[in-house]
Order: sequence, then C-alpha cells, then structure tokens
Amino acid sequence: MRWTGKAILWLVIALLVLAIVGAIYQTIATARAERAHPPPGKMIDVGDHRMHIDCVGQGSPTVVLDTALGAMSASWVRVQQEVSGTTRVCAYDRAGMGWSQSGPEPRDAKQVAGELHALLEGAGIDGPYVLVGHSFGGLYMQTYAARYPEEVAGVALIESSHPEQFSRLPEARNSYEQIKLLYTVASLLAPIGVVRLFNLSPAPPELPHQQRAQIAALNPSTRQVSTTAQEFRATPQSTAQARSLRSLGDKPLAVVSAGTQSSGWLELQDDLATISPNSMHRVVKEATHTSVVYERSDAQATSAAIVEVVAAVRNDRPLAR
Repeated sequence: MRWTGKAILWLVIALLVLAIVGAIYQTIATARAERAHPPPGKMIDVGDHRMHIDCVGQGSPTVVLDTALGAMSASWVRVQQEVSGTTRVCAYDRAGMGWSQSGPEPRDAKQVAGELHALLEGAGIDGPYVLVGHSFGGLYMQTYAARYPEEVAGVALIESSHPEQFSRLPEARNSYEQIKLLYTVASLLAPIGVVRLFNLSPAPPELPHQQRAQIAALNPSTRQVSTTAQEFRATPQSTAQARSLRSLGDKPLAVVSAGTQSSGWLELQDDLATISPNSMHRVVKEATHTSVVYERSDAQATSAAIVEVVAAVRNDRPLAR
C-alpha cells in the first residue's frame, strides 16, 4: 500500500508538471500566432469587448458573412473574393472566435445577433444587409433577421442549421450528447496545449495558403475552443430563438445545400426555403457540408447564389427559381 501510494503521488506530480509545461507552451504559442497573423480587418468596440470585421469590395447592399460552429472569418475567403466583384462583402468573427475578443455568456443566437448589430453600427456599415450564414451561422442570421427585420434586405442560408434539426433528424439527435462531450473535453485540453500540439482542429486544406495559415494558428487558441463549446452548449436556446423567424415577407432568400447530404437534411433545407415566397433552393451536386464554402467550384456555386440575391435586392425583382 505504501508503494502504491507513492506511485500515485508521483503520477499526480508528473501530470501536474506536464499540465504546467503545456499551459506555458499554449500561452507562448498563442502569443506568437497572434503576432504572426494580425487581423486583416478592423477591431471594433462593442461594449466590453472588441470584435473583428473585414470588408472588401464596393457597392450595396452590403453582404455580411457568418461562419459555421468553430470557424473564423478567414474560412470565407473564396466566397468573399468572388462576391466582392459585385458588392461590398464583410466577413466577421463572432466574439471569442478568430481575432475577436471573448464576449459574455450565454453564447446563444440572441447574444450573437445583438453583438453583430453593435459591430455593424460601430463600424459604420449601413444597411439594409444581405445576411449569409453557413451551418450554425445560419441560426444566428435567422435570429438577426427576426430581431432586426428593417435592417435585412435579403438572406442566403448555406448548408444552414435548421431550428428543428436536433428534434427531426434521428442522426443529429443521437449524436448531440457526443458532440457536446467532445467540445467540453476539447475546452479542457486547449489551455494545456493538447489541441494545438496534436493539431486537433486542423485548417481546411482546400483554402489558399494564407488563410490556412491563419486558421491553423488561431483555431487552437483557448479562447476559440472554449467559445465553440459555449456556443454548442447554448444550442437549445439558439434553436428556439431562430424559430422566432416566421417569415421574411417577400425578401429574396437563397438556400444552398450539399448534394451528398441525407434526404432528411435536404427536406429541412426545403423547409427553410418556405420562410419567403421569393426564394430558391439550389442543391450543389457532389458537394459536402464544408465544400460549399471551402472548395473552389462549390464555393463558386455558393457565391453565384449570393450574387443573385444581391441582384434581386438592387433591381427589386423576384429571384429566378
């Protein structure tokens, strides 16, 4: 028993030493990453924290891009470059993601939409906007449209989460607790450098080198990993808040879906398209949930749908189905 006790004690000491060394490594590596990759856009005060927004192109309406869960503004590079030839396009980082500082909890859709509203106002970016949301970002943009309808000219939902996907899709419902546990564990490991050391949040290989480097450097930050876990824990609140968007009126709405998705998912995407009678649902053949943003040809299909919404807003005409 005496030898067992000593072995346990030495094991605890070794683990504590490793955790301290890992925490030092994480702090130094994060600081180096932030120095090597400064924000390409502007940092704007939104109250008790600052947020990053990067705008390119000229013209109106301004397109505002919101990312998937765990992603940052650099993920939109292909779509942003394409659409910027038509109008101004702004990609931003939600609080705690990318270059943005952490914001208060809960990290639900209402909080995210309110911060985006303050960010656009603080940056002097006038509406009305064409809102674009990918995956979880779609929940946040639906909530924004419900809370600030007068600021919304049109919407594009790209492989967007549906407010009822966790209740209507068996595969999503069955994996919910596992995903929540995964993010919780990751948020515990990130401060001691494990996520960074073992590259547990890799950058999408389909993106250009500069944006891959930015994502690889900032993805493993303790702030980003922890915020991702907080956002996913707030899923019940976020889906309920997004459900408050009953209708966009006759504002143009484009829904873009990946052709490799299940029939159940595509049915939910069809349902999203009913929010406005002035809508189209475009399925990109052979595309995946992520390739509609990351891969060149699939991102071009996404960009084309956004440009069609912009044209419909400018010319006050319905979308071509």
